[in-house]
Amino acid sequence: MYTRPQDAFDEDGRYAKCVCIFCLKEAAGMIQQMTAMRIAADKEKEQRHETPLFPCSVYVTDWQRGSIEGCPWHWHKDLELMYLAAGSVQVECSGQQTVLKEGDGLFFNSKVLHRYQVVGDEPCHVCYLIFNPDFVTGGAGTIYHQKYIQPLVSDASYPCQFLYGTRQKDEGIIGRIRAAFEAARRGEAGYEYDVRYNVSKALLQLLLDYQPLALASKHLTPRMERLQEMLDFLHWHFSEDISLGQLAESAGVSSREAQRCFRDILHMSPMEYLHQYRMQVAEELLLGTADSVLDVGISCGFSNPSHFIKSFRKYRGCTPRVFRQRNA
Repeated sequence: MYTRPQDAFDEDGRYAKCVCIFCLKEAAGMIQQMTAMRIAADKEKEQRHETPLFPCSVYVTDWQRGSIEGCPWHWHKDLELMYLAAGSVQVECSGQQTVLKEGDGLFFNSKVLHRYQVVGDEPCHVCYLIFNPDFVTGGAGTIYHQKYIQPLVSDASYPCQFLYGTRQKDEGIIGRIRAAFEAARRGEAGYEYDVRYNVSKALLQLLLDYQPLALASKHLTPRMERLQEMLDFLHWHFSEDISLGQLAESAGVSSREAQRCFRDILHMSPMEYLHQYRMQVAEELLLGTADSVLDVGISCGFSNPSHFIKSFRKYRGCTPRVFRQRNA
């Protein structure tokens, strides 16, 4: 793991110099490491925050070509702020896509389907804040909820906002995200105030600068909602023998409509997505556990070890054992 200097912030939360962060081994406070599996497990209902009284989870994750290369399609009810501390990543969201580079960031609204894919050969180091809207508002009976946050989360025309460090009006928002993350990392007395303050200021600036300019999108069309329901089903049952009919039934649609949802939005068939997701979970298990290759295959829905090894070699270009050894 590489070590990078910490950021410097001015009194307004702007970073004085676009330098990056710290070695994960030094992380303190409330920072957790995120994996694709963690997102998939948490996204179906409310985010499972470590401290319910502080409904904001702060994560870091690392992706690299030849190892874990991103995060599959997923969604969650909570809001998400992210900044990229190193590397480049392609982000897709509701028909929009961009490549974010070191110093860039983004905002994802509630229930937005999105994914990440590493770009290039450099390690990609990502910092997230995923939080319940009540973390900012204090609850539904406040002016913060009624005047600011509820209009934001209910705006189907505003699924996400890409933030670029080279764009002047984005600099302050990215600075707030970084300042919130840094406060959580330090974990000093009162850090909860600093995290909430900077997250709130980032959202307010997004509303002031961007919401009137939101582009129409397919944020929560009926087809998108059906796809989300089917993804939930696949993420919960991926280790089982799933038929197209069962998948379609989970969203109350025909098999033909299920195929259309996947083709039109994800540009792949349901079974292609299921196979890709199984391979991504297998990568996580190979690197994150001591389970045998046989057990990993069974956990991912492969009862035949040779079929698992053959499928993994075709997907990654090497056997599961070699993949584990290369990334040990």
